[in-house]
Amino acid sequence: MRRAYSIIVSAGMAPVLIMGACLALAISPGLVPGELSGLVRYGPFLLAMLGGAIAWWFNRGRAVFVMLLLLICYWLLVGNGAGFSPDGLAFLRIATLYLIPINLLILGFTAERGVLNPRGIARMLVLGLQIFVMLMLAGQPDVGSALHRVLDTRFFVSSGILGAMPHPAMIISVIAVVLLLIRHKPLETSFAAAIIAIDVATVIGTGIIQYGYLAATGVVLAGLAQEAWRMAFVDDLTGLPGRRALGHAMAELGNQYAIAMLDVDHFKKFNDTYGHDVGDIVLKKVARELARVGGGGKAFRYGGEEFAVLFAGRSSERAAEPLDALRKRIAENKITPPEKSKSVSVTISVGVCERDEDTTDPWAVLKRADQKLYEAKQSGRNRIAI
Repeated sequence: MRRAYSIIVSAGMAPVLIMGACLALAISPGLVPGELSGLVRYGPFLLAMLGGAIAWWFNRGRAVFVMLLLLICYWLLVGNGAGFSPDGLAFLRIATLYLIPINLLILGFTAERGVLNPRGIARMLVLGLQIFVMLMLAGQPDVGSALHRVLDTRFFVSSGILGAMPHPAMIISVIAVVLLLIRHKPLETSFAAAIIAIDVATVIGTGIIQYGYLAATGVVLAGLAQEAWRMAFVDDLTGLPGRRALGHAMAELGNQYAIAMLDVDHFKKFNDTYGHDVGDIVLKKVARELARVGGGGKAFRYGGEEFAVLFAGRSSERAAEPLDALRKRIAENKITPPEKSKSVSVTISVGVCERDEDTTDPWAVLKRADQKLYEAKQSGRNRIAI
């Protein structure tokens, strides 16, 4: 189950599935029973509040900001326009098509700063100021009408998709989506999907805008869940699954497997000589090679300079082949520390052990592999012990 979830999330399928489901409901509203129609209308409110609460719990200030932005914009669109003229309402609807992609793009390229701190509070004040200005302008019929004409710009006469949205808003949305997808991170990808969902709903027709916001809040919630998953299971420095993920993976091993333990030779000396920044570069270099170890191996960062590799369905001898190729690749690729003219080699030592009748507990197998690693180091390093 965890593997299936990981595959869906890593492939970016969650946003596609959510938006696809909402699009199907928008095209065929009869799929939703009459008793549940209220969930569609109020679903964006519920998802935005749920996502905002979860983001607050995990101290993800950007997600809190986005959920609050989507909630307010949706409320402005479905609040029946109390107190606003038709021109003011038209201005609010079109202003959200600019407000959402611009804010999500900016947030996608800013660092996470949490919620209850000066920068987090400043973001909330900026959002409040934007909404306040929108409401003030919408409350002035003449101003709202004039601004609506400015925002509803068309560069050429068109119909269909090109005529359904103001062309500047469409261009801003496309730029925002492309740049956010290039970031290739969970939250940024969900921000891009949210923009797409709202724009698609706008193109299809204002009568189904609730499905667009339902998809938008849903994909941001999914992105937040992926972010939380990565925080728990992925090592920040190397990008490899961490020790907690290793524990889950070991619990899923079958009756035949091999486990390798490896670490960087003389890593402490390397850190002392060149500094911890260069040490981090070394760990990233080793991790990049480990990510493509081959032979069906799955690499994890165990801790410090130690890594573990699981080989499901393989013996120690068969696992040693891709590991030896890995060892050679790492040794051949030298690195040049900053402010140094001479390149240095990085080598690893590896210990491999397989499950047998005497040792069936994966953690016991891992411990034996760690003992083999010690033997490899005692034998001269830059080698594999089986």
